[in-house]
Amino acid sequence: MMQKRSWLGVFLCFFILTNTALAQSNDKKAVFLLNNHLQLMFKVLNSKPDTISKTCMDSLKKLRSLKEQIGKKQNNSDTQQDINIAMLKDLYANSIEFCTTDVQNICSHRAEPAIRRECKNLSFKN
Repeated sequence: MMQKRSWLGVFLCFFILTNTALAQSNDKKAVFLLNNHLQLMFKVLNSKPDTISKTCMDSLKKLRSLKEQIGKKQNNSDTQQDINIAMLKDLYANSIEFCTTDVQNICSHRAEPAIRRECKNLSFKN
């Protein structure tokens, strides 16, 4: 009976460590994908910067600020890096959410051909 408990404890510890590592890996992948999506959105937003809403602009500024802070502190612990990645993931998601309406507005009006291609890449339905 004691041996089963110790194996169960080892299994649970392994399971927790593995899930934590997979979650960290998934967060990094998510940040990469969100960054790529936001870069496409940014191309559209740059075509008509005067139409960008305050909420979108504020979100982009917060994201840029965090990225600059992370860039200045290269020697972070693993825990701090995990926190930074989670924060980046949230800020990317927020920026995409807050800027989607602005991008859709630009895409729904007569945009130049290069911007229309970016709109199609973003797969917005207009």
